[in-house]
Amino acid sequence: MGVKLIGPIALLFPGQGTQKPGMGKNLHDRYPAARAVFERAEEVLQMPIRKLCFEGPVEDLNRTDIIQPCVMTVCWAAYEVWRESYGFENVSVTAGHSLGEIASLAAAGSIPWETALLLVKERGRIMAQAAGEQAGGMIAIVGLEEAAVERIREQASAHGKLWVANRNADVQFVLSGEVAAVQDAERLALAAGARRALILTIPLAAHTPLMAAAAAAFRKLVDKLPIKAPSIPILANASGEALRTVAGLQEELRLQMLRQVDWARTMVSIRAMKVKTVVELGPGRVLASLAAKHIPGVDTWNAEELFIDFAGPTTA
Repeated sequence: MGVKLIGPIALLFPGQGTQKPGMGKNLHDRYPAARAVFERAEEVLQMPIRKLCFEGPVEDLNRTDIIQPCVMTVCWAAYEVWRESYGFENVSVTAGHSLGEIASLAAAGSIPWETALLLVKERGRIMAQAAGEQAGGMIAIVGLEEAAVERIREQASAHGKLWVANRNADVQFVLSGEVAAVQDAERLALAAGARRALILTIPLAAHTPLMAAAAAAFRKLVDKLPIKAPSIPILANASGEALRTVAGLQEELRLQMLRQVDWARTMVSIRAMKVKTVVELGPGRVLASLAAKHIPGVDTWNAEELFIDFAGPTTA
């Protein structure tokens, strides 16, 4: 049974937090294009990517310096299967969540995918070093409105610096900052009636000013990148606005570690672009699920659903 996808289509790439042992194995085993990506990634990175992605262990896979190149590889394997199966004709926009934003640049032709892979490896190394130098934490809060989350942030800030790092949806946020503040935010969120308050396995304060040293190191890498103007718009993490120029992409990447990921704005932009189909290329379907909840009438898919559960693509 083939899957008929209606354009305009948005391709989305996930980031950290989507990793799990076994990710990408079905694609690898079924599609030569995906297998070639894994093989090449191991050569470029000099890492046992397939063993880490397929077997773990979880303790290794949760390390930020390992998560990032592994998730990037799975995303690109899914993208190559997409390109081979569906082509690019009906794709009108791309976006990626944090780490996934770098995959979106490669998908739009702004940087070669092998360059993106090496950039992501260095990004993970830099962030791991930052975690070693200054401990931090992140907590996902689901089920509370923004005003309630802001009150929690303000109260927990009595125990340390704390920021809103991700606004993923109207009732889904991530706070990031010093460990004591994150721990207090968990208590406050549960007391306020949050459906979920989960301290993440990421041991640093991503997307906050506490990442200043790491951001400065990453900026040096960005300044050396051979970036081209994208072939299709890339929606910025910070604003949800379409990036179409080299200068815009450079500025987005230079500040990526410091600024909030406002994914809710990305959803607004996708809706305004009248996208009919959202495809998440990477492990899981976190972004596809967010799109389904917040863009009325949109059709959503992830890589497993398209390429494993169904056989053969069709487009319209």
